[in-house]
Amino acid sequence: MAKAREAAPHDQLATFEAQLKDATELPRITVVRGGEKWFHQEALALMVAKAKALGMQTNQHDPSDPDYSPGGLFGDLTGGSLFGDSIFVVAREAGVLCKKSGTKDSEFVSAVKAYCKGNEPAGAVLILAPTLRADHAVVKLAKAGGVALNFRSLYDSPPAWKPDPRDVELVHWVRARGTHYGMKLRSEEAVYLAGAVGNDLGALDSELKKLSVTGTSELRASVGWQSGGTPWDVADKILGDNLAEAAGAVESLFAKGFQGKDKKRVLDPAALVSMLTGSLLKGVRAGLAVSEARARGLSKDAAMQLAGIGGAPSSRDAALARATKRTGAEWSAMLEALLDIERSFKTGGTSDANDFILFATRFGKKRR
Repeated sequence: MAKAREAAPHDQLATFEAQLKDATELPRITVVRGGEKWFHQEALALMVAKAKALGMQTNQHDPSDPDYSPGGLFGDLTGGSLFGDSIFVVAREAGVLCKKSGTKDSEFVSAVKAYCKGNEPAGAVLILAPTLRADHAVVKLAKAGGVALNFRSLYDSPPAWKPDPRDVELVHWVRARGTHYGMKLRSEEAVYLAGAVGNDLGALDSELKKLSVTGTSELRASVGWQSGGTPWDVADKILGDNLAEAAGAVESLFAKGFQGKDKKRVLDPAALVSMLTGSLLKGVRAGLAVSEARARGLSKDAAMQLAGIGGAPSSRDAALARATKRTGAEWSAMLEALLDIERSFKTGGTSDANDFILFATRFGKKRR
């Protein structure tokens, strides 16, 4: 039997909110994992509000807080309130608490297992642990007798087989969140916001809140371009056909950085130089390999295999088309120039955005 596909994060949150609306009690255990912290905060806010409406006491514990008290957390899970009140126990950043001690469950996991076996002490527990695996014991507990939510980052680019920027998760979320603030955003407006701000739901939410007051008639003036793009996207632009676009992408990357998978913005120039150089070298070496394959009379498939070009058919075709736009001599000259940049960087030289703009200008396609 095929495994059921997990709902998108915003759909999971909407379903959870609907469940809580008419509930007469909180789930005994709720586990929230995944890297998108904005959804974590929304789920927490929903549960805190529901706990208040149910007359529950809310106690939050965070092991990364200097004032964290293990005794307070375990007391809530084992003994409950001195006055018999029902307690909503929140364990924030709980990944460290869930780590095994050798082959044994941690003290926290053992306490949670005991907590979930009955209804004493009265209350509910929420475990916020972004890096928790789906097969962890507390996730299994939540799936069996509570709620398990997985809030990964939203997809912010269309798949190769459906390259419509309006039909991606992040754009759908922007439009839905706009509705939350009383706005009916057009698809094009949502695409601009997602591109300008980047995949940062907190920042997007702030912009949408402001736009609900100022309106969207001057959207581009109200929301400037904040996203720097990724090094691999910038590399594709440098190797592409639009010199002005390539230069702008390089400047934006080094001025604004980019958001990594851990949701942290990378701004360190040395890291950006290293990643951009690596991405360019990969593309240039692929182009050189395709040129050599063509010179030997190899087929298109053999050329792509030799160049290491993979992925979906449309992305492979795009990479092959880009590789055939230059001669082998041009690709060789580009490789030599990139190796000079890399050699200078690794031996203590100063490399920055100017090196890549000069590279794009020297090998740009405007002359064609």
